[in-house]
Amino acid sequence: MSTSFAQGTWATLASDSARTATTSLPFPSLVSPAWTCSKDENNRTITFVARAGVAVGLHFVYTTGSVNEPGGTTWKLFAISRRTGAIAWSLPIDAPELESTVTPAIDERGANVIASGGSSLYCVSLYAPTLRWSTQLDNPIVNASPVIARSWRGTGRLFITDYDGFGDAASLYSISLDPPSASNPHQPGDILWAAPIGASSGNSPAYDANTDRVFVAAVGLYASNPGKIFAFPAHAPGDNTGTPPVPLWTFTNPTSNGFFGSLSLDASNDAIDAATYGFSGSTSSGNLVRIRASTGAQQWSVTCNRSASIPIRLPGNRLALSTGIQGFGSVPSLQIFSSTASSASLLWSSHTRTWSDSNHNSIIDSGEFTPAGGWNTQPIYSSATNQLAVCANDNILRILDANITSPASPFTVVQSAPNITGSPSIAGSNLYAIGTTGLVAFGPAPAFVDVNTDGIFDIEDLYAWEQSRGSRDVNGDGQINLADRDLLTSLLRANETQEQAEGRR
Repeated sequence: MSTSFAQGTWATLASDSARTATTSLPFPSLVSPAWTCSKDENNRTITFVARAGVAVGLHFVYTTGSVNEPGGTTWKLFAISRRTGAIAWSLPIDAPELESTVTPAIDERGANVIASGGSSLYCVSLYAPTLRWSTQLDNPIVNASPVIARSWRGTGRLFITDYDGFGDAASLYSISLDPPSASNPHQPGDILWAAPIGASSGNSPAYDANTDRVFVAAVGLYASNPGKIFAFPAHAPGDNTGTPPVPLWTFTNPTSNGFFGSLSLDASNDAIDAATYGFSGSTSSGNLVRIRASTGAQQWSVTCNRSASIPIRLPGNRLALSTGIQGFGSVPSLQIFSSTASSASLLWSSHTRTWSDSNHNSIIDSGEFTPAGGWNTQPIYSSATNQLAVCANDNILRILDANITSPASPFTVVQSAPNITGSPSIAGSNLYAIGTTGLVAFGPAPAFVDVNTDGIFDIEDLYAWEQSRGSRDVNGDGQINLADRDLLTSLLRANETQEQAEGRR
């Protein structure tokens, strides 16, 4: 088995707190999986949520699933070795509501992973099944993934939304992450406040460390429909009183559609992109909007196929959006849009580009086009190769050429893998996704760097290396020299630039 040392991480839904869904590294070969994880540590079959995503740390892949045990079905958070695909540990959690497709979130600074089940959040050590804390919300968590908010402005926060069925009483929660201090009287897991946002389903928040703001889309009010997007201060005076802050601004969708997903933040261009799900109409039943992150002012709105996916920014002022459902006037499709500062237009749709009207009824029927994308799957863009990784309802993961600049641009599949159902995650040289046979990994296995063998990768490993203790052959070449120290240092400093820049321009 070959080994890669460009380990990387994929800490949350769509990679990061801005939900960019972008990697600067190329996709690995999909010819053959490196491993498939389908059994737990007791050799019982794991049933993963088919369309869910996974979070990837330096050593483990984190996801949830169920196993049939003697006492009944048990749901668990699993930590799966990136190197071997074996279960490193698991921890029981509540069953998800409505087959929720929540992606866990990694708090790298706190060395924890946060998962959800039912109406509860669970904060667990990255390296062992040690429950740090658990917190119960007022309502279940459905399809909404947490975001970790850390900056130089204050102590760590976690933000998450709950689901109130067809009511209008959902909330955005602010939850403390750090131990008490002079500036923080709260315990980890304490709910600081819950701000009402109307109806909500699948609305994962996003965070900007530069402005210390958290952004969240919402369904709106079911009686009057229009979706909304809110901006809140991540650290507010009410944090110590339980009083939720007043939104800094509120955007109301210009159509009657609600937001059933997350949003993508481009802080450098003061922009937020988000798409809506229209329950009736054709492949233009939803709308895609761009608003200013600073004020909530609308820049443009354009019709799109219904979607709860997060838009992805591409070079050349383009956006990619995974959309659609088979039936009800819609079809699963990847759509590409071109945009300016004040307008946008649909440039290309995979379903029309691949359609062949075999029965000559002028209707795009199932089997007459190549599905790519869907309303509840999240693609990934690789800037290294200008390609998109897209999973569709036919359970095929396709790597597509993203050089789509006109309606006539071809639908070019660079490579593909069958039996993949979940949204892919990229970390270093590896791609991970849930499939019909289990959790699947592609690419060379990364090294497990743990010099002092305490189960944790941190500065103590560098101290051990300097003191000639432990497993010092970091690069696995059979020799112990400065190349091992240099690699160890680079891995430890992988997130240094990002952390030093948080909250600063």
